[in-house]
Amino acid sequence: MVEPHLLADAIPALRDLPLTSLRRLAGAAEERRVRRRAAVFRAGEAPAALHFLIEGRVRVVQEGAGRVRVVHWEEAGGTLGEVPAFGDIPYPATAIADTALLTARVGAAAARRLAVEDPALATFFLTRLARRAAGLLEQLERTRGATVTSRLARYVLGRSRDESDGTFTLGMSQAALAEELGTVREVLVRSLSALKRSGAITETRRGRYQVAQPSVLRMLVG
Repeated sequence: MVEPHLLADAIPALRDLPLTSLRRLAGAAEERRVRRRAAVFRAGEAPAALHFLIEGRVRVVQEGAGRVRVVHWEEAGGTLGEVPAFGDIPYPATAIADTALLTARVGAAAARRLAVEDPALATFFLTRLARRAAGLLEQLERTRGATVTSRLARYVLGRSRDESDGTFTLGMSQAALAEELGTVREVLVRSLSALKRSGAITETRRGRYQVAQPSVLRMLVG
């Protein structure tokens, strides 16, 4: 069992639940700690549980044809595994702990039972499923037909907005960013070079860049 107040404090979406529903959910949950870089679950495994992310950050990836593609990131306050848990289908992707994690784990069978027994929890689960589906559709729309260079341009614009002077770093290794953009490091390096040749960005020093022509980046994003 997980303390109800711990769940409500960590997962904002649970705060609107009736106290009785929150207690039922907490009673079915168990705390689980996951070390950094360990798998929470792997693609192809049976849907064992629904995970409430209390602390940490998770990278959800798909692997195939020698590539690793980041499907999405989940931060503390989010959930993992709701689609497989309620669809009774294997996990379609692998969830890797980007940091050490603390989760509240609810078994898939228990989650389905709670949805049947408690209308408030059923509504909560349906809302999470709908938002997950909407997020995946938005991601597909954003990346459909986009080249690696245009995806990199979008990423660069986002990074540079965080700095008042327009300078930025990639924020992660080139290999990790390649996964984020659904490509491999060699292609990412070529795309980065293309942005520099176009004059859109300049490298001010090793590993740090300056946006020189934001209009070119916006044009590439399209």
